[in-house]
Amino acid sequence: MYLFLTAFLAAEMLQSIILFPFSRETNTYAILFEFSTAVIWVLAYLVVLELYRLTLEAYPGISSVGRKAVSWCMGLAIAVSVVYAIPDLRGAGGAEPVIIRIFPILERSTVLGLLLFLVLIQMFLFHYRLPLSRNRMIYVTGYAVYFGISMALDIVWTGLGIRIADVVDLWIVAAGGVILIVGATLLSQKGEAKVTLDPDADTDRARLQRQLADMNRLLSRAARGRG
Repeated sequence: MYLFLTAFLAAEMLQSIILFPFSRETNTYAILFEFSTAVIWVLAYLVVLELYRLTLEAYPGISSVGRKAVSWCMGLAIAVSVVYAIPDLRGAGGAEPVIIRIFPILERSTVLGLLLFLVLIQMFLFHYRLPLSRNRMIYVTGYAVYFGISMALDIVWTGLGIRIADVVDLWIVAAGGVILIVGATLLSQKGEAKVTLDPDADTDRARLQRQLADMNRLLSRAARGRG
């Protein structure tokens, strides 16, 4: 049902399985880790885009602006990271491949950028009290928690120069498996049922929905005008 989420979790588990036979001290491990992590970044980016689309499905104008903001900001963050890393690349010797030297900077920019947009969509969701289906609520909040914990801890450990123990790799594999199983259990067909609101029963929520509708119309007209 949620292709990019499944692909993201599967890629994380597959990365740990592929890297398990290699020593962390080798360039082979480093290169495999960094290239596979880049694939995970792409999948994480696609998941965030999908989250914006699903969360704001009723407001296509806002959804389009949000997804464009994610794409432009992530592209800008990567470009700035590369420019920032150029002096280090010039001053470093040729003992290590370029990707290994530039990877930590790219990682911080990419992951922190994605975390920022995940936080923003959570704030938007709960501030405007969007009436999402149960499945989508599980998807939005569950992915944010999983991505935030796993990626943020990895960034902290990498920044502090602490080696991640093998048991952590096994924990990631186990956690991914548990989330897939729990997700398959909780994400049912019934959970896709749309939530209908009674404007008379919750006037404050209805007011917020009207604000969103007005914002959506404005952005949709602006987009048609540019087109």
